Amino acid sequence: MKWTLCVFGKAGSSFAADEVSKFEKRLRPFVSFDIVEIKESKRIDKARGLDEEAAEFIKRFPKNAFTWVALAEEGKLMNTLQLAKWTEQKASVPCVFLIGSAYGISPSIKENADLLLSLSPLTFTHDHARVLLAEQLYRCAMVHRNHPYHHV
Repeated sequence: MKWTLCVFGKAGSSFAADEVSKFEKRLRPFVSFDIVEIKESKRIDKARGLDEEAAEFIKRFPKNAFTWVALAEEGKLMNTLQLAKWTEQKASVPCVFLIGSAYGISPSIKENADLLLSLSPLTFTHDHARVLLAEQLYRCAMVHRNHPYHHV
C-alpha cells in the first residue's frame, strides 16, 4: 500500500506537525506513507485560487495514477472499520488523501474524487484534520493487520 497525505499549506502549529510526524513514523513499517505540502494560493479571487491549487494537485497526483480521497464536509461519514475495508480494497493503487486550503477544495477535484470523506459533521481546523486523518490512517493499517491498537 502507498498512501500520501496531501495538504495545502504548512502546519500552523508545532503540536500538529509533531503529532502527524508521530503517526508517519508509526505507519512507515506497514505502509509507504508520505506527506506532501502544496503551497496554498494567495489569490484574492477564491475560485481562481482553488483552480490554481487544483492544477498543482493534478500535476503532482494524476488521476490515472492515484486514487483520490478528498476531505469534505459533505463527504461520506465512515467508521474506522469501514475506512479500513475501503483502503484495503484500494490497496493496489497509490492513494492520496487531500485536505484542502482555507477555502476548501476545487469542485473539479471533488467531482473526480474516488471518495469524498468527512471526518465528522463538526468543523475542524486544518491542523486538527491533519492529526485526525493521520491517526485514522494508522488505525486502518492496524486493523488490516489485526493489531490490538484498534479495539472495540
